Amino acid sequence: MNNTQIQIVPNMNNISQLVEVESMDQPIIVNSFDNALDPFTEIQKLPLQTQYGGLSKAHSIRMMLRGKDTEMGIVKENYLCISNKEISEVGREIRNASGMHWELQKVFFDGKVFRETWLCKDGGLQSTVPQVGDVVGLVMEVINSYDSSTKAGILCYFMRLVCLNGMRSKTHQFGYSFRHTLNNELDWQSEINQSVLQLTGNNPKYMLNQFSEACGKLQKPIDFQELKLLSENNAYLGKLPTQQYGQIVKNMLVSKEYPQSGTEFTAWDLLNSGTQILWHQKKITQGAIKNNALVVDGLLQYGKDTYDEPFVDPNQTDMFQS
Repeated sequence: MNNTQIQIVPNMNNISQLVEVESMDQPIIVNSFDNALDPFTEIQKLPLQTQYGGLSKAHSIRMMLRGKDTEMGIVKENYLCISNKEISEVGREIRNASGMHWELQKVFFDGKVFRETWLCKDGGLQSTVPQVGDVVGLVMEVINSYDSSTKAGILCYFMRLVCLNGMRSKTHQFGYSFRHTLNNELDWQSEINQSVLQLTGNNPKYMLNQFSEACGKLQKPIDFQELKLLSENNAYLGKLPTQQYGQIVKNMLVSKEYPQSGTEFTAWDLLNSGTQILWHQKKITQGAIKNNALVVDGLLQYGKDTYDEPFVDPNQTDMFQS
C-alpha cells in the first residue's frame, strides 16, 4: 500500500527530490534462504519540511528499497542514527571477544526494526530442564531500529535446542543497550568491553540455570479448566490476543509433537506450542516477538505459583482424549 508523499529538504551531503513514500504491509524475513531485503543497505537521515516550507525538527530515515527511495521511520532531530551494519559489526566484535562459538539462527528486518539472532554452541552454556529433559541454550540477539521504537543493543535470552524455539523473557534475560541521541558520544570500544563483561562473567550461566529451574516447574498436567484460568488471568496469558491463544492451544492438541512426555498435556507443552508458532512464523512480526515473551513469562509465573500445589483433576478423566 502506498501512502502520502513527503518532501525532503536537500542538504550539503545529499540532494533529494519529492519522492513517493512506500509503506510495507508485511515485514520481510531475511535469512540464508531469502535475501529479498538487505538490512545492511546504506541509510540517510534527512530533515523534513513543514507544510509552510520551513524546516521541521522531524527527520526521515531513508534507504533504497526495490529501486525506490523509501522512508523507514521518522525520528527527532537529535536522534543518533546507528546503521544495522554498524550494530551488527559491534555484535561480531562482542562474539569474537567472548571466546565462544556462535551460530547464526535468523535475521529479522521489517524496514524499521532489525534483529540478528545467534545461538551459543558451547556446551558449558547449555542446561537440561529438570523433570522435563529438554536442553536449553544461550542466545544473543543484536537489535536496532530506524524508527526509535527500540534502542540499539545486545540482548541475551534462551532457546530450546531440540526445535530451536526462541524463548524470549523479560524476567530471564540480560543485555546492553546504546542510546540513539546525538549528545551521547558513543565510545564503541568501551561499550563492547562492557558487553563482553556481561557475556563472559557468571551472569549467563547463573541466568541459564535460573531459567532452566523455572521451566522445570511446568511439568504439571493441565486440563481445560487450567487453560481457561490461564486465558483469563493477566498475570499469566490474559494479555495474549484471544485468537493467538486459540492457535497455540489448538496446535498443542492436534500436533503429534505433544504431549512430549507421558500421556497428559502439561504447561511445558503449552509453552513450546506457543514459542513454536510465534518463533517460526513465515512472516514474523514485532507483535509475534512481543507475544513470545508474554507466553514465556506468563507460563513461568504460572509454574511458580502452582508448582508446590497438589494438582486435582475435578473429573478424574483425561479431558483431552476422545
